[in-house]
Amino acid sequence: MMTFFFNSSWWITVAAAMALASIPSLLKSLRILPILLILGLWLAAVIFMAVQAGTVAALAGGAISLLWGALLMLLSLLFTGVRQMAKKRYG
Repeated sequence: MMTFFFNSSWWITVAAAMALASIPSLLKSLRILPILLILGLWLAAVIFMAVQAGTVAALAGGAISLLWGALLMLLSLLFTGVRQMAKKRYG
């Protein structure tokens, strides 16, 4: 049974991992050093989930936060493209 869903510290760690996964979509330029730092902190949050609640909890939390980060990055790229297209057309 997946009892980690009822663990409030797991939810807090998932929220932290989601916040860390969101940071690259907020950056103006993607440089390697900040991305590696964010990746290291995100990995630490996932490892903390694994130690605290188990492997299944870490996989679930990692998947949730990665999907959130990928969705925000996709939306960021989409809105940036729309803005650039509008600047070229009307600018």
